[in-house]
Amino acid sequence: MNRLQKFIERGAFGEGPGRAAYLLDPTKLPKPNSGFEWRAVSDFRPGEAILAEPGLKPVFETALKSGCAAVARASDA
Repeated sequence: MNRLQKFIERGAFGEGPGRAAYLLDPTKLPKPNSGFEWRAVSDFRPGEAILAEPGLKPVFETALKSGCAAVARASDA
């Protein structure tokens, strides 16, 4: 697939979400954190995501330049 994709970390029993990863090639996913696995977000639309959260622009740029960008979930504090 030749488009930006999003994956999130989830635990075996639905724990999470953990980090989010943006990439073109799923083989470039980093190793998931202990107890988690990567799951594709099938309804991810990069254009809609960047309009909703402009701060994703540098993350998307990193993903396109280096193959993958993983970001930690923002704290709810």
